[in-house]
Amino acid sequence: IKKFYIGKVQPLDAALIYVNGLADKTIIDRDILNPLMFKIEEDLPEKENLAAYISKKYISMSNTYIKNNLSNIVHEIKRGNSAILINQMSEAIILDTKGGQYRSIGEPENETTIKGPREGFIENLSTNLSILRRRIKDKNLVIEQFVLGQRSEVDVAIVYLENLADTSIVNELRKRINLIDVDKITDSGVLQQYLEESTYSVFPQSYATERPDVVTSNILEGKIAIIVSGTPFVITVPAVFIEFFQTVEDYNFKTVPGSLFRLLRVASIFIVITLPSIYLTLIKFNAELIPIKFITPIVQSRIGIALTPFLEIMGMEVLIEILREGGLRLPSKVAQTLSVVGGIIIGDTAVRSKMVSPTTLFLVGITVVTSFVIPNIEMSLAIRLLRFPMLIISNFLGIYGIGIGWFLIIVHLFSLENFGVPYLEFTKNDMLDTFIRAPIWMHNKRPEVIPNKDPIRQTDFRKKWKN
Repeated sequence: IKKFYIGKVQPLDAALIYVNGLADKTIIDRDILNPLMFKIEEDLPEKENLAAYISKKYISMSNTYIKNNLSNIVHEIKRGNSAILINQMSEAIILDTKGGQYRSIGEPENETTIKGPREGFIENLSTNLSILRRRIKDKNLVIEQFVLGQRSEVDVAIVYLENLADTSIVNELRKRINLIDVDKITDSGVLQQYLEESTYSVFPQSYATERPDVVTSNILEGKIAIIVSGTPFVITVPAVFIEFFQTVEDYNFKTVPGSLFRLLRVASIFIVITLPSIYLTLIKFNAELIPIKFITPIVQSRIGIALTPFLEIMGMEVLIEILREGGLRLPSKVAQTLSVVGGIIIGDTAVRSKMVSPTTLFLVGITVVTSFVIPNIEMSLAIRLLRFPMLIISNFLGIYGIGIGWFLIIVHLFSLENFGVPYLEFTKNDMLDTFIRAPIWMHNKRPEVIPNKDPIRQTDFRKKWKN
């Protein structure tokens, strides 16, 4: 609290209230204290509506406003703004003095791109909103702000296009946010769990990203972005299954390579979930299906192996997950060492000591590498987890177990809904941007699975070239 006098004829007691570390002291000294303490020569007690008069005449700041509610004043101070209280005045002048140190804008480390923008969100809400405003200059862009957490009081904003986003989805999201009654919201990942419907599903039901170009594209499809102060991850809802396998390169590259890469990602789902189970089924139940050229080296490699094929595969899969989890918790340089030690030394030692067969190690390695193809970390985790129950059920039921497992997965995907939107649904128009990416000029309509007010995205202007 900085106490000072205003005016020279009949000085008035005044106080400037701010939180050290949240407010910018340079702005306070230059634009607030200096003009108020040294440039007021007139008799202020004679002025009517004193707060508005001082704000308009002596404070050279663009963002100032008057408040008379104590809780609102405290709310603004806790967010880095400053409040001026003057004797004989029942109102407070609120000034935008937000400061503090924030990370500079840079490329997201977890979502790098070969051909695309190098810009990513940061932990500052105002900066993130300004990034979206620069990318979407539509007058219908709406930003609504909320405060969540009775003790943390975290600022949350939802961003959408009023003439595009479905009103019922916006209202439902607004209702769910307003009903959240908790002590704290620490991150966007926590908010995701409060908003999602199917709590026990392993599949992510909202899309989190650090890339402004991805969020912009989602908003222009009729989705809603949720930005939480203090985290660079922005959530978009409603999310559908196939978008977790799409990347920026799909649209920045030409149709053929973009489609091939996407097909590889979709195929990786089957490989990660099923490859270990197929190998287990073949060597345990259906060895006659393996060609002679392959069965002979497989049998020879298993001579002297004490563990059963199931325990062998399960043990290697668990070990890989332990190494992966350990690498995430260590500094990057140490994590690289762990990867080398785990991948080469432990694997080689396991084969030499007859703990696992070379074929098992090879197949588990393929599964691990294939899981890296899935671009979204949350979806990658979900797919990796599913291979464990698939392995267990195939150990008892063989090929029938694999069929039952996939049947349950597909039924579960079709049963999921997110804000009333099916998680997995195929429509004729959307097939142009599902498993393949058709030429950009064919994407005349927005995705039908996402409700929106304007289905037309572009006209078929290429036909005019021939005229």
